[in-house]
Amino acid sequence: MTNQDISHYTNTFRVTRPHRIVRNRPTVSCSTCRARKSKCDRQQPCGACQKRGHEDTCHFEPALKQQLASSSVGGNQNGIRIELRQMQHVLEGLLNQSGQTQTQTQPIKAGSQLEIPCHQLMESINRIQHLLEDDGRPRVLNTALDEQDLPDLVLASFSKATIRDIIEALPSRQVSDRTISAYFNAKHLTVPFIHTHQFRRQYETFWGDPAAANLLWVSILFSVLATGAVVLGAKAACISDPHHHSAYVTMSARCLVAGQYQKATEFSVEALVMHVHSRSFQRSNKDGDMSQLHAFALRLAQRRCYHQEVDRLLLTITPFEAEMRRRVWYVIQYYDVILSLEQGLPPLIHEDTFSTCHPTNITDDDFDEDVICLTPRPTEEAQSMLHCVYISHLLPILRRIIRHALGFKTCTYSDAMLLKAELESWYASISPCLRIRAIKDTSFTDPNHTVMQRIMLELMYTMGTVLLYRPFLDLMQLSNPECQMALNVCRRLAVRSVGVYVEVDHEIQEGGRLYEDQPIASGLSVNDFLITTIVAPLEFFDCPNLPPGEEDHIINLLQTATQLWSKRLVASTHVRESTRLLRLIAAKAQTASQGRRHVPYPVPGSSTGAEAETEQYGHLALQQYPSGEEGYAESDIDFEVGLIGWSNDVEIDWNPANFCLDFETVNQAMSRNPLLDTQ
Repeated sequence: MTNQDISHYTNTFRVTRPHRIVRNRPTVSCSTCRARKSKCDRQQPCGACQKRGHEDTCHFEPALKQQLASSSVGGNQNGIRIELRQMQHVLEGLLNQSGQTQTQTQPIKAGSQLEIPCHQLMESINRIQHLLEDDGRPRVLNTALDEQDLPDLVLASFSKATIRDIIEALPSRQVSDRTISAYFNAKHLTVPFIHTHQFRRQYETFWGDPAAANLLWVSILFSVLATGAVVLGAKAACISDPHHHSAYVTMSARCLVAGQYQKATEFSVEALVMHVHSRSFQRSNKDGDMSQLHAFALRLAQRRCYHQEVDRLLLTITPFEAEMRRRVWYVIQYYDVILSLEQGLPPLIHEDTFSTCHPTNITDDDFDEDVICLTPRPTEEAQSMLHCVYISHLLPILRRIIRHALGFKTCTYSDAMLLKAELESWYASISPCLRIRAIKDTSFTDPNHTVMQRIMLELMYTMGTVLLYRPFLDLMQLSNPECQMALNVCRRLAVRSVGVYVEVDHEIQEGGRLYEDQPIASGLSVNDFLITTIVAPLEFFDCPNLPPGEEDHIINLLQTATQLWSKRLVASTHVRESTRLLRLIAAKAQTASQGRRHVPYPVPGSSTGAEAETEQYGHLALQQYPSGEEGYAESDIDFEVGLIGWSNDVEIDWNPANFCLDFETVNQAMSRNPLLDTQ
């Protein structure tokens, strides 16, 4: 065959296809008519579908080629975004190498010898990224998925809130202003990531056009109203009141659902964490619900990189936004520890899984959205943010103590002492302005929220110490000095914590210093009291040798606390369980005291009686005050100064600790003992 014979076959076997003109014509037939290859009259529904009774399946969908074209455009946009991120990384590297500040620039010479500052290039890249995100192109392939809402397993019981529902649920502007003002004035009930001045501007914008507001921000507004309602309406509020705390919490959840908080958009983390905070005042809620909400908030925060410090992110974040992110992460850590203690579960956050720094000791009046540099305040000033900074430094220590107390890994006494050293170092770092002191000895110029912050810091320290020693009470014999130390410390701190609660209750009565702030004082978390009451049965069951000279005070204190908590049985299940335990403990202690034969208490040296006891106890000794009418000594505890004077000569049977957890058996024991009758 000659070349002339095969010349007309050369184009047939080429690898490349011949160029063809592709015309993406608009769809003119419904999907049913295209499948049947019948004529369509282009109505909705068309005549052919009406005749066959297929009106529901008559849809006009774009052609496959248009879908493929849209997907290819999306792929190109993803490639452009990757290139922009690489350019952004290179520019930030140049800025870091030059060592210049944000206002200084690094010139880049182009072919035209035009110098363009690096920060202007960064702004241009950010603008291009925003244009790519909001280019307005139709996303054909994702339309069905976007319109279909995924099931909400956390807030499934709440329906979506509409604009009409929001307007109807809101109080009047005057009532709303007063409620929000009450929230921000209750300093230790506020969350630090709600900036006062920024929220004020957003609040004014909302009232100007409520329909245009972000639904997630509206959820934050209802959570703020819910917490403010606790402060204002705890004395006379009615559950049926439409402006009651629970009504605001419900609207907060409905706005979360309507705003699609699961998508991790703007305000999603803040709105969900604020909802958890406002919901924490409803003690009737199940802890499981709170735990699920918190776990979801933690994952949302991680998706938005709240667990990473700003300098490690390729994002343009202002110093104001960076500080707000730190404060959000702090609140998430705080509730992680609190919920872990309530449920006896390990914390979700670990030290090696985040790099976010501690919040800055700075008030809302010291910085705003236009701030360039954050200047911390001195720690000698007792302002609202200082106690958050101290708690933020305590949380990593508490997480390790909780894991130690749960006993997942074998922890020796020396390991516990290392944790104790860290806890003591933190306690020693607390500024004198936030040191615990008797409320009656507090300066008249100190605000009440500062008093409550001092108490909370002391109770969290006490809780950590008790948890640290708790595992050794079951594993060791009383002949072991380490067990004696653990038992003595837990006894003393348990009594001291009960005394703190008794004094707070005394001060919130009519005529007391905290009477006007009853909602604030009653908002003390019961977690610390729960921890001390868990340890308390081990301190007094079958232990007839209470410290000489203090047995009457201890029994009186326990009975007072029993009566105190008996009045609050409707508050929560924790209060009911604590009341049950206190009744049994007080009865056992009084029974042991009545049958005790006093034995001289040996102390070293020539001192005798109360002087010797005070000398050995040091500043740890409790002052003798009846029923919480007096104060307690300022705590500066040093556990290494010998053993505290509790007699451990008698072998203790630890079984009653488990016995007290059996509610039926406890009820029988209380019914047989006349000392347990509610007064």
